[in-house]
Amino acid sequence: MLHALSMRKRLLASTLLCGVIAPAVVASPAFAQEEPAAVEEIVVTGSRIARPDLTSSSPVAAVGEKELQQSGVVNTENLINTLPQAVPGITSTVNNGSNGTATVSLRGLGSNRTLVLVDGKRQTPTTQAGSVDINLIPPALIKRIEVLSGGGSAVYGSDAIAGVVNFILKDDFEGMEVSAGYQATDKGEAPIYSGSMTFGANFGGDKKGNVVLSLGYNKREALTQGERGGMLSTAWGDNAARTGLVPSGSGSNEPGQVGAFVAGRFVTLPGVANNTANTALFLSNGNVRLYNAATDTYNFAPVNYVQTPQERYSVTSLASYELKPGLTAYAKGNFVSSKVVTQLAPTPIGNRTFRFTLDNNPFLTAAAKTALNSLGSSTAYTIPSSASWTAGTFTDVDSDGDGLYDTVTGVFNRRLSEVGPRVSRFDFSGFQVQLGLKGEIEAINGGFDTYFQYGNTHGSNSLLGDTSLARIQQALLLNATGTGCLDPSGGCAPINLFGQGNISAAAANFIKTRINSSQDYEQLYAGLVFNGDTSNMFSLPAGPIGFAVGAEYRAEDFAFNPSQDLATGNLTGFNASPPVSGRFDVYEAYAELAVPILKDLPLVKSLDLELAGRISDYTTQPDPVKTYKVAGTWKPIDDVMVRVSYNSAIRAPSIGELYAPQSNGFPTSTDPCSARANPNAQVRQACINSGVAAAQVGVLNANQQTQTLSGGNPNLKPEKGETTTVGIVYTPHFVSGLSLTLDYFKIELKDAIDTFGGGTANLMAVCYGPIVNGNPNSPYCQAINRLGNGSIDYVSSINQNVAARNLEGFDFGVTYRTQLEDLGLPDWGSLAVRSLYTNTWEYTIIPDEISQPIKCADKFGTRCSGAGVNPIPRHKISTSANWRFKQVGVNLVWNHLDDVIDDAPATRYTVEKIGAKNYFDLSADWDVNDNLAFTGGVKNLTQEAYPILGGNASPSNSGYPAVYDVLGRVFFLNARLRY
Repeated sequence: MLHALSMRKRLLASTLLCGVIAPAVVASPAFAQEEPAAVEEIVVTGSRIARPDLTSSSPVAAVGEKELQQSGVVNTENLINTLPQAVPGITSTVNNGSNGTATVSLRGLGSNRTLVLVDGKRQTPTTQAGSVDINLIPPALIKRIEVLSGGGSAVYGSDAIAGVVNFILKDDFEGMEVSAGYQATDKGEAPIYSGSMTFGANFGGDKKGNVVLSLGYNKREALTQGERGGMLSTAWGDNAARTGLVPSGSGSNEPGQVGAFVAGRFVTLPGVANNTANTALFLSNGNVRLYNAATDTYNFAPVNYVQTPQERYSVTSLASYELKPGLTAYAKGNFVSSKVVTQLAPTPIGNRTFRFTLDNNPFLTAAAKTALNSLGSSTAYTIPSSASWTAGTFTDVDSDGDGLYDTVTGVFNRRLSEVGPRVSRFDFSGFQVQLGLKGEIEAINGGFDTYFQYGNTHGSNSLLGDTSLARIQQALLLNATGTGCLDPSGGCAPINLFGQGNISAAAANFIKTRINSSQDYEQLYAGLVFNGDTSNMFSLPAGPIGFAVGAEYRAEDFAFNPSQDLATGNLTGFNASPPVSGRFDVYEAYAELAVPILKDLPLVKSLDLELAGRISDYTTQPDPVKTYKVAGTWKPIDDVMVRVSYNSAIRAPSIGELYAPQSNGFPTSTDPCSARANPNAQVRQACINSGVAAAQVGVLNANQQTQTLSGGNPNLKPEKGETTTVGIVYTPHFVSGLSLTLDYFKIELKDAIDTFGGGTANLMAVCYGPIVNGNPNSPYCQAINRLGNGSIDYVSSINQNVAARNLEGFDFGVTYRTQLEDLGLPDWGSLAVRSLYTNTWEYTIIPDEISQPIKCADKFGTRCSGAGVNPIPRHKISTSANWRFKQVGVNLVWNHLDDVIDDAPATRYTVEKIGAKNYFDLSADWDVNDNLAFTGGVKNLTQEAYPILGGNASPSNSGYPAVYDVLGRVFFLNARLRY
């Protein structure tokens, strides 16, 4: 029935979900001490039909409250991400690439293809991509987390292509509970403090009403790579032979360097052969020498965070009241404030084009002026609009006839350390209000649930330590005497970019710009569902038909408002983010049927069919969208259940994908024509075919990140997903407490929304690969825009329905619980073991009909990460063993990640393989009495090493910190007091 569930029924639901449907293998099981004699009807994640048992046609895993406590987690995404079905997205250890949120990605399909629910209803998104920030779900009130892997759009609507994560809250709490926790590394680094207070009380006669109030707080301290030390304190690259890691970093170094912008020009240096690839490195005394990419790069690693700091407050209130027998009103309100800070190295000038005063520049020596004079050109040349701060057509002149041009143009790379580090401060706050009424309807042997929900997430972002491109350009052009700016407006102070530490305080203050932005995501969500069966009307020979039918309305509105410099991209170190605004409405109707076909026949203990369908009418789409589910279960005998499910799912394009204007980003990708890429003969010829001068191929300087312009497309249509699961559940009656599950899964995603070319790295691989071979008329090569000196200015790529993704594999789970005395051992308590093994043998990304498929199963590297996919080991195992005796429990967890290899077979890196990782967590809990309990433990007990990579690392922390533990051994202690 649809009325409120009792604590007894929900505890049983959690137990059976863990032990029968699909084991959740992240921590020790939270088994009920005694099983009730009878089970009333309940609703399982993945269906809205109430049923008298927990058999499900789709695999569902559950993480209970006890598991959350024993793992010592403060942020729930860290626990969910240890599920083999999950591929981590943004976590507390992701610095470069973090937007201040925390996300979950089932099967690695992306956080926007994983639907997040709270008590079966949608959580308000946070970002323009439609992703939900898990930080905004209060951890102190989480009773359990149910994870449905596989499509769920017919039941829940858009976004459930990869599956559903459903957070079940404590809505019937009575009493008071206070908890406090602390964790830190074994060196006392990266501490995290947490605390919560929860109050609950029943009211009204016969406990008709219940109200819960929960307050939560946590503070996460920062840890930088430099503070951690070791290899993390250095940025690494690959040596020329790709046989070893060498200290590397960015070409935007602290002394600064400059190369030619005008095609065919070059820096002239004494004793150095003239070459268009030559760039001049500035010395602190104003002189120059030849830049050496092997020794002159900047180590950006030390100031990057290994753990991003966070402070979070939460207030949540739940209430319910039985207005009369069979009719209950309920309400929920919650507010969460989360503040996250990320920090990058001082802002870089990376491949930026500037005009600068040469002849009467007091910051340059005579020798330097002579060397840089060859950057000028007496023939007119044009700086493109992409360099808007200095775009135009120019002719360099020598007005005094001394052989030196007054002004020349160069392509600069410099680290502006005098300005300080780049700091992003993300402040997110969210509130959600829900009102509902549910009750019983005897005629349909069920009931109804009607609800209204409004949610708003507000974010503000302050970017500190960045500089204005326009002001740098203004400060580089000096007056006739070289004593001030040619344009002194705004308090301009001449800037000395020519050598480390030479920028004056006045110039640093002038070029600094404080950047701010705000964003708001509003969601209005309402629905009505009827749920029951046909027992009062008719029944089939095998039983009545269960059904659920309902309608929903949802309106979502997003607005992003940046300050002027951020909107226009007038920045050196942060990506341009133009304003975005848009909304959509969707009207939906859906229905489900659970049809018992056969029952209590030879080899057919039961045979059931499930059908579901939904029609969704989006204001952004010309036609309604349809999704459906066909599933069934067959029990030949009591011990065996076979389940099959086919889901047709969708993901409607997000507001950002539809309406975002073009903005720039810097994904990890290396110019194939550069010295860093060391092009082979085929790529070399393709570069020449595309228009790169032969003398520049293989000698161009390039960073490991490439500026990319991307943006929305209002003509996008929904993605389509097809999910098939076939599984078997075996619970042998002759081995009490044992359950085995085996589930095959296949997901095919069509018309996937992706940037053109499947990301910058893949787009360049196609242009300079054997199919396109550098054809300048190909849209792949036309998307790569180069400066006159041959280096890449930017790559252009907008959203299109051009991609596809295919996944295939299986999950195998084992759950076993027993009393030790049942094994013939002394009566020393109970033992529970759970294990889940996932084998993902295919994860293929097809960027478009021309590109070669990108194989990401068992892989890592720039091609997969460029498509938003973190490493996906083929074999993942998570096993927990829990022994409990009276008030004491001990829990051991083993998480295994198989080895992975680089995803670009045509390119060699020093680290072509990340070896298998085994993480062991050990914890113990002690219930001192009915009121006081302690939990303590250690994570990564054996100090499994973090993989350090070179050119195939992600932008954050020299590897993949969301997947592999970068903190090392961590100790935690929690205390709970309850009355």
